[in-house]
Amino acid sequence: MKKILISLLVVLLLLVSCSKKEAEESKPLLVLRYGDNQPEYYPTTRAARYFSQIVEEKSGGRIEIEVYGDGKLGSENEVFRMLEYGGVDFMRLSIGTLSAFYPEFEILQLPYLFSSSDHMWRVLDGEVGEYFLSLLNGDSIGLSWFDAGARSIYTRDQIETLSDLKGKIIRTQENDQMEAIFSLFGAETIQIPYGSVYSELMKRTIDGAENNFPSYIYTGHSDVAKFVFLDEHMRLPEIMIMSRKAMEEISAIDSDLIYIIYEAAMEASLYERQLWKEEEEKAKRDAIKNSCIITYPTEEELAKWKEAVSPIYDELSPEAAEMVERIRLI
Repeated sequence: MKKILISLLVVLLLLVSCSKKEAEESKPLLVLRYGDNQPEYYPTTRAARYFSQIVEEKSGGRIEIEVYGDGKLGSENEVFRMLEYGGVDFMRLSIGTLSAFYPEFEILQLPYLFSSSDHMWRVLDGEVGEYFLSLLNGDSIGLSWFDAGARSIYTRDQIETLSDLKGKIIRTQENDQMEAIFSLFGAETIQIPYGSVYSELMKRTIDGAENNFPSYIYTGHSDVAKFVFLDEHMRLPEIMIMSRKAMEEISAIDSDLIYIIYEAAMEASLYERQLWKEEEEKAKRDAIKNSCIITYPTEEELAKWKEAVSPIYDELSPEAAEMVERIRLI
């Protein structure tokens, strides 16, 4: 009996030891953080979770990426600064924010630079896109591109021509390029926090704003500014980036894992583009259901808007002008 008890004890100890070893092996070797200031349901945040899932699966559970949406880690500016010194490992960043740190990206914010969504992706999925990603080669590293749609104008009163916009007070995205564009359109611009736009529209202190279609619906701006002029003055791609510190930590585990990160980033990019397309189409349907009026400008009318902002192109450096020509030829 004594021998049997000893044998059972040994087996029990072995089982406990194996279970402990398996539990330790199942723990990720590296836990990283991903920040996005958009809500949990937004295409970019959903794509971040998809990215995290792919990395965990392809790394065999060795890498876990925790996604923090809804601005839980801070504003875009704050998260980018944290990423630069390694406090955050991944993030999705708008080109508008990034250009304050890397002025070269201002080229991608030029009005009417891309003729369509397909044109933009032909550019960004090719050598030009690779060039811009390569500009982030310091403390941050460019991984892939996300879609943020085309930005158009929405107003309390209907806009059908360029002259209709003259003197209107329009809230623009908070950067100098957008302010310059709308000044050339003849509008008066105001830069107020995005969260204040709804109340200012209600109070009629502003006549309208500009943004992409999903944002127009999500914010409820479509309830108070019923008229959309679909000029698509700007297509702003967004970028997924990784900190240099995270790259070094991943490489220390296994250098091949870096390829997994890049592959997952591209898969997440394609996934996000599809999500964005679906959200954009749904937002337009919702706008129509909400009695919003969408005006599609004629080619002749749109030519006037493009001509109005031509001074911006006239002031480009020779290098920037060459890049613009290269983009337009793609």
